[in-house]
Parts: sequence; structure tokens; C-alpha cells
Amino acid sequence: MRNWEKSWKDKLKEVKDPVQIDRMSADEIERIKKDHLQKRGDENVLEAGKFKSVYQSDAKAVFSKLNQISPSFCLAKWFSVSLHIPTGRTHSCYHPPAHYIPPGELINNPSALHNTEHKKKQREMMLNGERPKECFFCWKIEDSGNELSDRAYRSKDVYRPGVFEEVAELGSSGDAKPRYVEVNFNQACNLKCSYCSPHLSTAWHKEIDEKGPLKLADGRVHNSTDWMKKDNMWPNNSPDNIYLKAFWEWFPDIYPTLQTFRMTGGEPLMDKNTFKVFDYVLERNDNPKLHLSITSNCCPPGNQWKKFMVSLNQLEEHNAIDHFMLYCSLDSWGKQAEYIRTGMDFDMLHKNVTEYLNRGVKHSLSFIATFCAMSIPGFQTYLENILSLREKHNTNRQLIWFDVPMLVDPNWLSLKLLGKEQLNTLLTCIEYMEDNKEIVGKQFKGFKDFEIAKVKRLYDWAIVPDENVDQLRANFYSYIEQHDTRRGTNFLETFPEFEKLYIESKKQFDRTKVEHKTKI
Repeated sequence: MRNWEKSWKDKLKEVKDPVQIDRMSADEIERIKKDHLQKRGDENVLEAGKFKSVYQSDAKAVFSKLNQISPSFCLAKWFSVSLHIPTGRTHSCYHPPAHYIPPGELINNPSALHNTEHKKKQREMMLNGERPKECFFCWKIEDSGNELSDRAYRSKDVYRPGVFEEVAELGSSGDAKPRYVEVNFNQACNLKCSYCSPHLSTAWHKEIDEKGPLKLADGRVHNSTDWMKKDNMWPNNSPDNIYLKAFWEWFPDIYPTLQTFRMTGGEPLMDKNTFKVFDYVLERNDNPKLHLSITSNCCPPGNQWKKFMVSLNQLEEHNAIDHFMLYCSLDSWGKQAEYIRTGMDFDMLHKNVTEYLNRGVKHSLSFIATFCAMSIPGFQTYLENILSLREKHNTNRQLIWFDVPMLVDPNWLSLKLLGKEQLNTLLTCIEYMEDNKEIVGKQFKGFKDFEIAKVKRLYDWAIVPDENVDQLRANFYSYIEQHDTRRGTNFLETFPEFEKLYIESKKQFDRTKVEHKTKI
């Protein structure tokens, strides 16, 4: 046995489970009811009359245990997986790039959808205290002095008592059964989100086929389908897809121990495999603690939303699941949201979300804002509506959630595009959240500490200048001009707050196009 292997095995055996962690994060309300409504005044939960989130304190507890094993150890590498079935890609969270699953690894081992040789090498590095380069996002967060990176949150989400002993048995080479599984079955989608790509949206794919890729100020092209062919990324949406077949072979094996199963896209409500999963869960009905979820644009075509509501009602009526989470992709509010996500019908989305919130007893809703530069102007309105929905719908549990994962690619739509003056809007929003923080006597109505921390993290990341900001702005302008021409939109009418940014970006574009002889 190698010395380092003996070291981490000994450490794993020594780690004691954080006793305060006994529920999934979505069940935070049970802990709040226990610790607050019974007036125990738990110091981990109360501070100056305000709630300290159990989710936050649990993440800290898990993070401490992770670092006892090694300073780069992350449970997500073992027990979390995101699968991109159409392109045969996998990763353990959304920060590292998805890597290719060699078909040969699937022979006689469908679990290689998650347990690839590549991922096993990353696990070995983590156990040995080395930092996998692909996990750069968390290393940057930790090195910047932030208390918690997503290594803490993603590990907390898959934590269960005994998990460290399980890792000790599996090591880096064993085939782990994931607790959290996220699957993209199909690229089918009726939207063309500004930051998306043809390999994840049939609507984007169609536009590129008809009008060609976009041309950036620096001479590069964006969203060409040529790279999809070159890099073996051409989506295969057929029922004969080897990765789809492997999934349905693997799914029954991992189902009994699944904590969370989430379907994304594309738009998952446009794919029959989503409803096949609903039917499978309903028929099998032997994992009553399962948390089932989808990430949807909440305005799918045809009668797909109605079909979804029927399936959801059946799952709840037969107690086939413990909880259903609808992740609603929404990056701003109203017309600005429609601009960012071309094809969105905001009024339809609002109607469907309202219907969802008014029906069922085992479900929650989380808005997911892929936070880009265009999210900034409408964010205050976004927060005000979150607060309004919580006031209306949150009674004895947390029904309304939201998250703000930051956009990093394409970088010319990221927060790095903005100057300090524009980023000050985030500071105003943080102040608003602090003023409306969840307090004793108004459970579930205000903003939680970890939500505020995530918005602060956005600002901390964005305020560090990008040395290539001029190029980012030139590319931003070239993209916006083509967006408006192709789709009949008007950026300045929709985002009047960004007039100065638009003018400055045009100046940078004019300078850049001379150098690169760009035509758009």
C-alpha cells in the first residue's frame, strides 16, 4: 500500500460525522421548526434576532471535515454527476468542463457514465492533497480568502452519515454510486439564450444553420457548429445513442440510494425520457425519500406543461417521492429576461409558475439566474419579486428559493464586462437583502445568509479588473448588434441603463475592427 493511500484511509476512518447534519438542504425548514419554533435558541441558528442558515452552518461543518482528509478533497467527485447524453460528456459539477466518456469504458460497466478513468485520476489527486486543474473555480474562491467555496456546498449536498467510510472503501478506483444525478437527455429547446450554444439548444442550432455563426470583433466566430464536428460534440438525440442505452441500464442500479435526480436540457419537458423517468419512479415507488427535479424554462411549447402537471400530481398522490423541485431558469425580470433568453414568453412563465405554486404539497420552486452582465439592471426587481412570492406562498416551510451561479463563458457577457459604477447596483441589492433578512417571527419570508453571501461573492469576483476588458466590450458590442439584427430586438430600448456601456463598447469595437478587419 502506498504511503499516501494509507494516510487518507486513516484520516477517513478518524473523521467523525458532523452530528448536526441529518437532513437534505431542501428540508432546512424541519431544522428551523425544531430549533426555533420550540424556542431552543440554538446558537448555531440564532444571531441578534436573525436566522443563521442551517444550510450555511452545515456546509461549514462538512468543509471542516473535508479538509481533515486533504485540502483538495471534494465529495462531489465521488457522489455527484452531471451527464450530457447527446454528446457523451460527464462532470461532477458545473464548474469543471465536461469530459468525454470513451465508449470502450462502458462495455460491461454502464457506471462509467460517472466513474470514468479521467474522474478516478482526479479523485486520486484529491486524496493525495493535490488540486485538479479542472476545479480552478473553487481554488480561486478559496485563495481569494472567501470562507467557503462550492467544494463545501456541493459536498454538503451529497453528504450522508457514513459517507467518509464509503470513500475509504472505494478509494479513487472504485465505482461510486452517486447520490446526486443530473441528466441532459436531449438538446431539444425552444429558446435561444444569449449565453447558450447549438449543442444545448435545437433553436440555436437551427439559427446557426440558417444564418451562420456570429462574428466577434477580434476575428473569432461564435457558436459555429464546425467545432462540434471537430471535437466530437455533435449531439446524438436518437434512441440508439449508446450513452442513453447505458443510462437506462445503470439507472435501476443507482436508483435505491439516489438522494436527488435532476433533469435538465435543452428543455426537459420537450423530451420523452423526462416523462419516462416520471413513469419509472411512479411504477417502482421504492425510494420514498427521493428528491426529483427538473430545470425548465417554464414556457415549453404545446401542451407539455399540462402534461408535466399531470405527472407531478400522480407522483405526489402516490407518495412516490419525498419532494419535487422545479428549477426555473430566469436571469432577469420581464422584458429584460425575454431579451436574454430569446423565445421566452415571460407572461406564460409567470402564469405557469403561479399554477405550480398553487398546486401540490411536496414541491418547491427555485429560480436559477445564470448571472451575466445583463442580469444587473433588473436584479433589484428580481429580488423584490422573490420577496413578494415568499410573503405570499411561504407559510410553514421554504417554498421559494433562488440561486445566482455566475456566468464565466462566454466571457464577453460576464460581469467582468462592467465597470465599478455599474457594479454598484449589486451593492444596492446586497443592502436590500440585508434590510430584508429572515428574522425571528417572520420565518421563510426574508433572505437567508447564504443567499446574501452568494450575491456578495458575485461582486467580489466581478470587481477584480479583467486586463482584457476592452476586448470583452468590443466582442460584446459585436454580439449585441448581430443579436438585434437577427432577432428583431433592440438592446438600448430594453436596457437603457446600459447606454454608457453600449457607447464605450462601440468605441472599443471600432478600434478593434480596424486591427482585425472585422465585418458583421
